[in-house]
Amino acid sequence: MWKEKSWIFHQDNAPAHSTLSVKRFLAKHSIPKLKHPPCSPDLAPCDFYLFPKMKSTLKGTRFESVEAVKEKAARVLKELTKNDFQHCFQQWKIRMERCRDREGVYIEGDNK
Repeated sequence: MWKEKSWIFHQDNAPAHSTLSVKRFLAKHSIPKLKHPPCSPDLAPCDFYLFPKMKSTLKGTRFESVEAVKEKAARVLKELTKNDFQHCFQQWKIRMERCRDREGVYIEGDNK
């Protein structure tokens, strides 16, 4: 996440984000972490925005190979626009605020 000309790392508890190399990189570059509640797909942009967007595009398609799936997924990612990212992060901000206001209550699918 970019804020005031510096990075903030959104720690969503993914195993890859807890590796020693990632921890060293964050420490070396003095990048602070924005902690994420455990098991909260309602707050993870990939879970509530990116994966459903990819799924809707790939669903129902028969692929001839794993490589064909990778190529199509890469095209979907490359076609994301600035507006897509802005919408995603606006939704993320709303979800984070809602979670805070509800003292951590699970909110997936709650669009009120």
